[in-house]
Amino acid sequence: MATWMRSTVERIKPAIKRVPGVHRLRCEIASGLMSARLLALKERYGDRYHEAVFTRYWAANTWGDAESRSGAGANLRQTAFLRDELAGLLEDLSIRRLLDIPCGDFHWMKAVQWPSGLSYVGGDIVEPMVKRNNDMYGGRNVSFRTIDVLRDALPEADLVLCRDCLVHFSFADVFTALRNLRQSRVKYLLTTHFAGQRDNSNIRTGRWQAISLTARPFGFPPPLRLIDERCTEGNGRYRDKCLGLWRLEDIPDFGREGGR
Repeated sequence: MATWMRSTVERIKPAIKRVPGVHRLRCEIASGLMSARLLALKERYGDRYHEAVFTRYWAANTWGDAESRSGAGANLRQTAFLRDELAGLLEDLSIRRLLDIPCGDFHWMKAVQWPSGLSYVGGDIVEPMVKRNNDMYGGRNVSFRTIDVLRDALPEADLVLCRDCLVHFSFADVFTALRNLRQSRVKYLLTTHFAGQRDNSNIRTGRWQAISLTARPFGFPPPLRLIDERCTEGNGRYRDKCLGLWRLEDIPDFGREGGR
């Protein structure tokens, strides 16, 4: 009976996919389930909500990439062009202390040809991943620390790389992270920015959106430099994914309530 049912389902799948609006319905159902799970985690863990969400994502390999538990954006294919451009930028700016937060599983970053003498600190909220990174990659000029970009004091650095982080945050958490970054003793911020015409939405932290930092409600000035990641994810929907460079002193000073 079970075999017959599976066979029937497989035969009617193509017809179901052709029903108008079925894809949108599936996306809405998936979105609703995700929001319900995140809300349950928030109610259960309270102040440790962010740690709980991203630790679960890492442990379950939620993003499902075969190479990296940090997701497809952290595999070697999606970072091939970025790695060379990042190395060149660090050299051009004479960066000697790099803070990478969130550092993820260090899968692609370990392949970057850093300038000689560079000191690297990777920070992440997922404690077991940080321990694993230190065990596998830690050394004289490379170390990893458990750091929450929303609340912890940041180590001194010349540049902070904040790739694929703010895209997972609500507006309130983006504002909080930016306030914390501005309070640090760091000169440059290099962070994910979608450079096309984008409208930002207020998501629940733990979800994802393509974020434009020059659009409302963030209002960053034009970046000093853009690294086009040449992203091929989403069948070209995210081809405007870049890393934007700003001086932290030049970004808007968001107040306690998230306003400018």
